[in-house]
Amino acid sequence: MIFQGLFNILDIYSNEIDLFYNNIDKYFRKKLDSFLEDKPLEESELNKVLENILSVLKKEFIKLGFDAKEIEDKFLDPYLEIEQNDVGIITNALQLYEKKITPIIYEIFLEKIVDYLVDNKIVNIILNMKSNGLLPFEFIFELINIKKLFKRSPEKTENLRKYIQIRDNIIKKFRENKDKIESLEDLKDPKDKLQLLYLIYRIIDFFHLQKIFDFSHIETYLKNNLEEWLDTIPLVTLKNPDLYFCGVYLAKRLNVEIDDLEVKKFLLNLYEENIDEFEAPVIEATDRVYCYFKTTQLAKLWLSDEEISKLMKLEETFFEPHYLKNLETSQLVVILKIYHVVGAYQKLDSQKIKAIIDEIERRITVDGIKQYRDGFVSSEATYYVLFCSYMRNALDKLNDYGLLGNIISRIYRNLEILRFSRDMNYDLLSEIFYSCESLKLLNCIETKQMIIQLAKYLFPEEIVDKISSIENVSTVAKTKFRHLKVNKITGETVY
Repeated sequence: MIFQGLFNILDIYSNEIDLFYNNIDKYFRKKLDSFLEDKPLEESELNKVLENILSVLKKEFIKLGFDAKEIEDKFLDPYLEIEQNDVGIITNALQLYEKKITPIIYEIFLEKIVDYLVDNKIVNIILNMKSNGLLPFEFIFELINIKKLFKRSPEKTENLRKYIQIRDNIIKKFRENKDKIESLEDLKDPKDKLQLLYLIYRIIDFFHLQKIFDFSHIETYLKNNLEEWLDTIPLVTLKNPDLYFCGVYLAKRLNVEIDDLEVKKFLLNLYEENIDEFEAPVIEATDRVYCYFKTTQLAKLWLSDEEISKLMKLEETFFEPHYLKNLETSQLVVILKIYHVVGAYQKLDSQKIKAIIDEIERRITVDGIKQYRDGFVSSEATYYVLFCSYMRNALDKLNDYGLLGNIISRIYRNLEILRFSRDMNYDLLSEIFYSCESLKLLNCIETKQMIIQLAKYLFPEEIVDKISSIENVSTVAKTKFRHLKVNKITGETVY
């Protein structure tokens, strides 16, 4: 997800990249010719074909000089799994190859091309690609010219080098601490256990590392201890999500069978508590209500319009500047997001929306986005302001703020001091996660504003100028690699 924008920049800038795509396609179709039949197959047969094709591909990539572990990690991507919604659409080996496998192949090669622009260590792979007919002369000539531009821009070279190493550094950190991470499943306190594993799992899920870790202990706990973890905690924040939400989220993601009726019964009781305890729940207990709505969606508990309206009831005093001033930036965005999620945004008074937006915009500075007016720069705040701008079609307001450099430096700083233990700092995990989510938005919101945001920080000025001169970059970008999207209401990744 965090390379998609780089691929777009390369794709838009290059005039000869289609030749590169064509050569890759010809090369692998020849290698896989015996597998790529169009006769109908059962789902179990498709899975076997997928396994065989990936085995052949791994050998071919290793022959070209790719690292075996690197390719194995790429093939852990859940996109390669045959899901229920693929049944009936993918019916034979040829379709499987074209729809599921080729986008991943293109991305593996494009990553190496981006690496080559700032790192001479992979020149042997490039030479192997050239000698095997994967790199057409015209495209090689373009790459040489782009590499010259980077040599004249040492700052951009270093920026791009640090950026492309983010994923490998995070994966390395989590791999090295595999045993420590798995040991956290056995913590006694359900709050420590679930909140910590929720945050860790979100990062693991972001980088598709689920198959590397053994989650059997937490799976057993979730299945056998529903009465213990189906509970709420006094202080709920985005960094400290409610206990029951963490449990339900992990159970759904790990395919753990739990008593859905018991979960719904708990949520209905909690609904009454929220109504009774607060005058304006969505304002006074924003993060608590946010966790509640997200859990009702996971549990498929559909509240009536009347029930939703009671949770969304408002008091005018809560929109006074002196009250909004004391809310976190992320809370302010989440208030608007909740209204979108429940379909009530259009009914919200425009002056109330303006009051919240005005307060949010006071937190945006040249140094980064602050969690409070006079507070510290926060990755959580950065993510939510980026998402709010996307949700409101107002991304142009962030054009003059260089957010990317701050995001990258915070990832490296937090990763350096991150230690996995029962006493570890939740804030570090949360900040790393929201930094990655911010990168996802910058990469997967494929507007001209977002592409230029990335290009300005990572690529030489000549490349930025060319992309800026193209009126509609979305019509220029090809679709050879995956173009993941972000849901404008929920923020979820759309595959």
